[in-house]
Amino acid sequence: MRKKALQVLLVEDNAGDARLLREMFSKEAAGSFELVHLTHMREAEDRLRAGGVDIVLLDMGLPDGHGLETLRRARAAAPEVVMIVLTGMEDEELAAEAMKEGAQDYLIKGQIENRALPRALRHAIERQRMQRETEQMRKNEVQLRDEFLSHVSHELRSPLTSIYSFSTIIADGLAGETTPQQNDYLQIILRNVHQLQAMIEDLLQVTRAQAHKLSVDLESVPLNEAIGYAVDTLRGAATEKKIHLSFQPSARLPSVFGDATRVRQVLTILLDNAVKFTPAGGTVKVEAGEYEKDESMLLIEVSDTGCGISPEASDRIFEHLYQVTDPGHAGRRGLGLGLHIAKDLVTRQGGKIWVRSELEKGSQFFFTLPIFSLAGVIRPILTNDKSAGDSLALITADVECRDGSPDVPRKTLDVARMVLQQCLRADSDILLPGIGPVCEHKRFFVVANTRQSGAESIGSRIQNQLRRHEEFQSDNFTFTISHSFLPPLIRAANETMEAFAEQVAAEVRDHINDVCLQGAI
Repeated sequence: MRKKALQVLLVEDNAGDARLLREMFSKEAAGSFELVHLTHMREAEDRLRAGGVDIVLLDMGLPDGHGLETLRRARAAAPEVVMIVLTGMEDEELAAEAMKEGAQDYLIKGQIENRALPRALRHAIERQRMQRETEQMRKNEVQLRDEFLSHVSHELRSPLTSIYSFSTIIADGLAGETTPQQNDYLQIILRNVHQLQAMIEDLLQVTRAQAHKLSVDLESVPLNEAIGYAVDTLRGAATEKKIHLSFQPSARLPSVFGDATRVRQVLTILLDNAVKFTPAGGTVKVEAGEYEKDESMLLIEVSDTGCGISPEASDRIFEHLYQVTDPGHAGRRGLGLGLHIAKDLVTRQGGKIWVRSELEKGSQFFFTLPIFSLAGVIRPILTNDKSAGDSLALITADVECRDGSPDVPRKTLDVARMVLQQCLRADSDILLPGIGPVCEHKRFFVVANTRQSGAESIGSRIQNQLRRHEEFQSDNFTFTISHSFLPPLIRAANETMEAFAEQVAAEVRDHINDVCLQGAI
């Protein structure tokens, strides 16, 4: 069977160099190669996007492209095509950089031998094929491993729950009296059950994240409350080891724009590690304040006086399944997922996380989160016209349980928020994140830059869409839609848009407080 000719695209504006390369290809067996020659990068991009090219010989100095830019443009047009760059003797360093950018090889003009050129092309194609196969094998291995871990994690939950239930029945004396030694053994069983439960939850969390099923719902989160929750969670473990665990709340600490559950989760992971790896009598401390390098972020620090981490481990500690090996600290048990999960959650909320540590002197874990700004949320729907004021409506949607229960299921609230979002126009309506107490999050607020008829139309659209959704087809829930208008606001001639947005945000917040107060009365 006759082999298909390799389709080669030569992008070279020097007529002499192009002629030499053509002559080299002409000496190959007929049907081995088919060469197309272009002189401009613009033409090459069009040809690559059209498809059918196997390999590119790319000059890095063209009339409409120079240096690494030409390679990046070619790869953007056809990421899967093999790239070989052509360079002069004085540009070998640039060619080496091109290899890092994805080129398979480079050839120096004036030093290309007749036999070397086709061999270089075939070797480049083979190298790329092997790289793709290796990468695909790695992805398949990771997928199989993660599917296996997910399956095992789900299967382990039921028997582990059973072990925990019967162990607590015995430990509580409900199945008869136990001796002090038996009680000690039962406590060991329960401690190990708790550890296995934590491992399983970590595995499920990572699996959900990799399957893009881990949700992060951004809202205004009071950081004092989130830190207080995590500190209270670890207070018992710290007291048991006589570790001083401290956090000093500050009334001046602003809220962050994050997911309250995920913020608490990150803090709990960091505090749990700090308490585990700090010897009896040590100190664990949480501090929070403005981040000096970025005034739009808050910086949270969890520090301890524990065993510390080596520089080598510090570089890898947030990796998937990475564990610090330290035989001197037997308490270090787990799967190495906690910090990986923490990094993923911080990143999803727009922050960064890092560590500073020194062996035997303790560790400092830092992470940042964006400061919540109502003005920043509202700013996109405000007009720049100073001669006319914005007409802003506050549309309120209340979801209630028909039986009077104060707690609406989280799933139902998530559906309601999704439906509301679908009813709004991106350029004039904003669905506000939760900005009150958690108990108020069954009440949704929309700020719309519209007049009376527009507000009525939005309210009617929300009512109709909620009624049609299967979640609200039953008689379990009721919803009430209402609207009111903020006082007319006109931007002053010398007032910046940022200052005007802050003024509007203050009015919105006051208006929301009035609505909540009226609802409470």
